[in-house]
Amino acid sequence: MERIRHGDMATNNEILDDAINAEVEFTCPGEHYPISRSVHLSRLASFYPKCRDCEHRGDTGQLPQQTVERLQSTERRIARESLFVPEGIRGVYLNEMTRKNAGAYAGALASLLWDESPLRGRVAETRQSEIRPRRSGPQIVVGYDERSSSPDIMSGVVSALQRMNCDVIDIGVATRPCFDFAVDHLQAMAGVLITGSGCAPSWTGLEFVGKSAIPFSQGGTLDELDRRHRSGFGRPTRNAGRQWIFRALGPYQASLRKHFHAVRPLIVYGGCVSRLLRNTMSQLFEKLPCQLKWVDIPQRRRDFSNRDDLDLRRIADAVCGGGADLGILIDDDGSCCGFVDDFGRSISAETVTQFLAEDLVAQHPGKRIVIEAESDSVRDAVIAAGGTVEIGGPTRQFMYQTIQDQDAAFGGGSSGRFWVKDAYPACDAILTLSKMLQALSRSDRPFSRFVS
Repeated sequence: MERIRHGDMATNNEILDDAINAEVEFTCPGEHYPISRSVHLSRLASFYPKCRDCEHRGDTGQLPQQTVERLQSTERRIARESLFVPEGIRGVYLNEMTRKNAGAYAGALASLLWDESPLRGRVAETRQSEIRPRRSGPQIVVGYDERSSSPDIMSGVVSALQRMNCDVIDIGVATRPCFDFAVDHLQAMAGVLITGSGCAPSWTGLEFVGKSAIPFSQGGTLDELDRRHRSGFGRPTRNAGRQWIFRALGPYQASLRKHFHAVRPLIVYGGCVSRLLRNTMSQLFEKLPCQLKWVDIPQRRRDFSNRDDLDLRRIADAVCGGGADLGILIDDDGSCCGFVDDFGRSISAETVTQFLAEDLVAQHPGKRIVIEAESDSVRDAVIAAGGTVEIGGPTRQFMYQTIQDQDAAFGGGSSGRFWVKDAYPACDAILTLSKMLQALSRSDRPFSRFVS
């Protein structure tokens, strides 16, 4: 915080007298209005985030010793230099991610898009009859997940994009696969999804895609977005963009139905915190001979490479108790998933990749399969079945680009993300489940026999 001086000639003694005999006004870092010392102390006591960068954070007054010790411990913590993570942006809602800085990230995206399609000179307006219609800016799809913080962040993103003369297509609440579908279906130039998936409930963030829903990841386009955000940008025009609504859920559900055919009666236990995804899957299963039953799980951060995950154990117990054929745990974004077999055993993501790849190549010999990293077991199994293996990478963008470039039919690895090539490479847990049901339906053998 900076002390508000009342004169340029104030001496050290005068500053000290002011602090002792009168209420000194302070200004929090990044703010422009003064606060009193009592407000300063109350913010210190409530661990206001901006107090970490305050030059007067040592002025604790008569705060309890326990509070002072906690404040001192927070000073030793390492502050996050950047909110960028491998697949987007994540931060604690209000403490790190606010409507304002979310708009700054969205504006940086718009600036990159305008570089790809710059204005061609100015429109002549010599006479009213000769005024031409304004040029439309880039079309950007915007959606958000089911977290309570998402609508607030959404408003900041939309305002920033419109200010950058971008036309916003609002699809409302959506899972990541539904969002990707909308970007490709509407042939938009890019998309922004407000989501905190993979993090605790108090977190939120942004994920970005380009044309045909190609993801932005670190080591790729996300780094360009980071550089643009750091260097700053200006408005391309003085015009404001437009906004309209598109209901993406209906067309998205219709695109999934063709993948659920020729399946035998199977019992599936599933777990997912997303009500939108549960409703979508329940409607799809209404017309199938299969039964889908849900297991309640909490919203938390989970690691799909951990085969001892507590929620996987919950689903495994339900599968064993209910005599089901398999179980599936789906992340809150609708992309990542993990499986358990009919004995309730957790199946590694690499084994699932091998199982689905072998089945696909057996039906379509010569198809290419992309895996995230070199794996002798997967490569040998695919080659033995008559297919070809290509190496992708650890991020969404690497996997998408490799599948697209190699015209591969399927991709996967140890991350729990499985890719099915349709109109574009889609990372969708519902599509992954459809391929699993079809593979199991080609034989009467249980899942455990396939993966034993």
